[in-house]
Amino acid sequence: MALLYYSGTDKDGVFERRFRDALKTLSPSLDVRTWPDVGDAKEIRFAALWLPPEGLFDALPNLTHIFALSAGVDRLLKAADLPADVPIYRLEDGGMSTPMSEYVLMGVLHAHRQMHVLADAQAAKQWKRDAAEPAAADWHVGILGAGVLSSAAAERLVMNGYKVSTWSRTEKHLNGVKSYFGPDQLSTFCGTLNTLVCLLPLTPDTTGLLNAEFFNQLPEGTSLINAARGEHCVDDDVITALNDGRLSSAMLDVFHEEPLPPTHPFWTHPKVIITPHNAAPTAGNIAAQQVAKNVADALAGRELAGFVDRNKGY
Repeated sequence: MALLYYSGTDKDGVFERRFRDALKTLSPSLDVRTWPDVGDAKEIRFAALWLPPEGLFDALPNLTHIFALSAGVDRLLKAADLPADVPIYRLEDGGMSTPMSEYVLMGVLHAHRQMHVLADAQAAKQWKRDAAEPAAADWHVGILGAGVLSSAAAERLVMNGYKVSTWSRTEKHLNGVKSYFGPDQLSTFCGTLNTLVCLLPLTPDTTGLLNAEFFNQLPEGTSLINAARGEHCVDDDVITALNDGRLSSAMLDVFHEEPLPPTHPFWTHPKVIITPHNAAPTAGNIAAQQVAKNVADALAGRELAGFVDRNKGY
C-alpha cells in the first residue's frame, strides 16, 4: 500500500524530507512515493499533496483518500481531474496556528502603535511623538473567520489585551471574544473596528468580499490584514480605500498572482506592507503526524479529521 506525495511549492525539498522522516517514524510500513515516480499506480491509495500537476489524479485508479497539505483547499478543488468520489481531508492546523497568531499580532501592533506614521516621520526626519496610541483594550480587532487559525489569532490578541470579535458563516463562540455570524450580522461586526483581519476560507461567497462596498462599512482609518487568499481582495478597491483614508494601512501576505508581479501598485504604495505568503508555513513534521494518523484511522475504519465539504469549499 502506498501514499503519493507532491507539493508544487516545495522547491528545495525541505518540506518533503521532514514529511518523509515523520511518516517513516509514524507509519513505517507505508510506501511513500513522490510524483512523478509513482511505480505501480494501482498500489497507491492515498495522496498527500498541494497544487497537483495536470493528470496526477487520472493516473491513480485506486485512490481512496486525498490529504491536502494545507488548511485551505480552494486551489486543490479547481484541479480538472479531481475525482468526484474520493474524500478530501485538509490540515486542521499543520503547525500553522502559532506563526499565524504571531503574524496577526505583528500586524495589529504595527497598526495600533502607528508604525506607518512613524515610518513617514522618519523619512522626513521628524521627531514625532504625537502619533495616537490608545490602550490595547481600546483597540478593536475584528477577524473574518472563526476556524482553527482564527481561534489561535484571537487567543493571542486577547492575551495581549486587545478587544476581539470574530465573524463566521455559522455560529461559533470563542473564550473572551464577541462572536458575529451570518450575513445579517456582518455590517454590525464591521461598525467599530480599528483593525480588520481576513482569515476566511476562499469560497464563491467570499471571493471579492473585501471590496469598496465592504470597506464603506468600516470606520474611517481601519487597518487591514489579509493572510487568507488574495482572491478575497478587489485590489483596485484596496488601493482606493487606502488613498481616500477609509483604510489607514494594509498588511498583505496573499495575492491574486504569486509571486506578486513587479508592476503591481501594492509594491510601491506607502501604506502597504507586503509579505511573500509566509505568514503561516506548514510544518512538515506536524503535517506528517496528522496525515499519518488519518492514514491509520482510514485503515482501521475510524472517522478521519479535517473532512472537506466540497459544497462549502472547506
